Amino acid sequence: MYYKDLRIYKLAVRLRDELHEELNKISQPWNNKDIDQAKRSSSSAVSNIVEGYGRRFHPRDLIKFLNYSITSSDETQNHTRSLGKDDYLSIKRSEYFQRSYKTLSIQTLNYLNYHRKKHNI
Repeated sequence: MYYKDLRIYKLAVRLRDELHEELNKISQPWNNKDIDQAKRSSSSAVSNIVEGYGRRFHPRDLIKFLNYSITSSDETQNHTRSLGKDDYLSIKRSEYFQRSYKTLSIQTLNYLNYHRKKHNI
């Protein structure tokens, strides 16, 4: 198996790409720090899955980076909530991203817990 085969990786990449595409449509994005932070945290969710997978032979490191990915996913939920509240995203899109990133967090936590149990950590 390769990191690109992981369901959480595929979901994280799809969500990141969708969110970046949506945020790139916003005129004058420099006026809102949540736009930049949402892009960064969504990218970080992906990067930490990849880095954790690269450290899969060191289970504690894998778990640490999966935790970072969950944190980034949760952060993205918060930024998309703010962007919806401030009318940068429609309420419908904001809610979609919040739900989707919550799903990503849950699936990543399940993968993390699988490795905790597997390695008795």
